[in-house]
Amino acid sequence: MKCIALLGLACAFTATPGFAQEQRFPSQAIQIVVGFTPGGSADTTARIVGDGLSRELGQPVVVVNKPGAGTNIAAQYVSKAPADGYTLLFGGTSLVYSPGLLYPSMKANLARDFTPVGGVVNAPTILIVRQDSPVRDVKQLVTLARSKPRQINYGSTGAGVSPQIAMEMLNARAGIVMTHVPYKGTAPMLTAMLSGDIDVAFDVASSSAPMIQAGKLRGLAVSGGKRLKLFPNIPTIAESGYPGFDVTTWYGLVAPQGTPAGVVQKLNAALQKVLASPQTQKTLADNGNEVMPGSPAAFHAFLQSEHRKWNDAVKQLDINLD
Repeated sequence: MKCIALLGLACAFTATPGFAQEQRFPSQAIQIVVGFTPGGSADTTARIVGDGLSRELGQPVVVVNKPGAGTNIAAQYVSKAPADGYTLLFGGTSLVYSPGLLYPSMKANLARDFTPVGGVVNAPTILIVRQDSPVRDVKQLVTLARSKPRQINYGSTGAGVSPQIAMEMLNARAGIVMTHVPYKGTAPMLTAMLSGDIDVAFDVASSSAPMIQAGKLRGLAVSGGKRLKLFPNIPTIAESGYPGFDVTTWYGLVAPQGTPAGVVQKLNAALQKVLASPQTQKTLADNGNEVMPGSPAAFHAFLQSEHRKWNDAVKQLDINLD
């Protein structure tokens, strides 16, 4: 009887490899996959958070860039990775609406393929033009676009990402049509703007702020519901004649579906410590970002809310990028 009891105890331990995995996590490097080119706001923010996670978890955290298809290439890559917590997606707003709407051929699906780890930042976007542009506010931009249908080029950090959707929302509200020119990240888009290839764009404040402060770009309006502390003199789109306009980009971490709950909790606990760090908060705030602390459950509820909000908006705009 004693042998049977001991055998049963041994079986109980050998039957729970997931528990052992959770206990050992992390025992190797973690990679955070970003769906944009290096140097942009998503990449920069991911590296700030990655450095903090590395300190908290005691393992290297490496940022890997896989740009393209509105971040869907990165999403598909992570969705097929082992569900062990060592491959994470630094996802943004496009994560909640792209599957089945903008890219029907893409197979990654938020609800089916990922488990939320935690929110990272809200990242307000700014409507920007070159400093030498004759356009000084939203009203002048709309007037110019109406006088030159399809002749005003607007850039984005990728077809189907939230800055493009924000611009199409503005087009629809203002009754104008501008021509979309997509790039694979912030750096190439801003280079194109400075060289005159595009005329206007929505860009995340964290990447365009230094160029606005340096006098190379001009901010016309903020896409969110309130002005930025960084640029209190730049009005919102809502204040510029389009009440109710409120579009904010965000970033967060998700893992492949099936990642053990204990691993997700360890990642989230480390993330909360990173986001609570005064130095991290200052670094992010200096670039116009606001931290998004919270549990995996809270981030899951947020994703569901964003899914409903953005799906409705994209359906109304009737955009398909496949």
